[in-house]
Amino acid sequence: MSKVMVEDILEIIKNAHIVKDINTLDIDKPLSEQGVDSLDYSGVLFSVDETFDVEIPDEDIDKLLTVNDIVSYINSKS
Repeated sequence: MSKVMVEDILEIIKNAHIVKDINTLDIDKPLSEQGVDSLDYSGVLFSVDETFDVEIPDEDIDKLLTVNDIVSYINSKS
């Protein structure tokens, strides 16, 4: 699998329609502080699981706060 890029995760968030303007997201700031609620966040992680064929165990979810966290995590699993 090729490396996951920030743009890949932003595309998933964009397709989930959970933020009005994807360009306003700070990739180093927790998504919860940017208007992404827990239900939307779960949907993003589900899409990440499906898109990149990586299972994210429940104990790792709390470590994935930012877009960069998600990218780093997925890349570490491939």
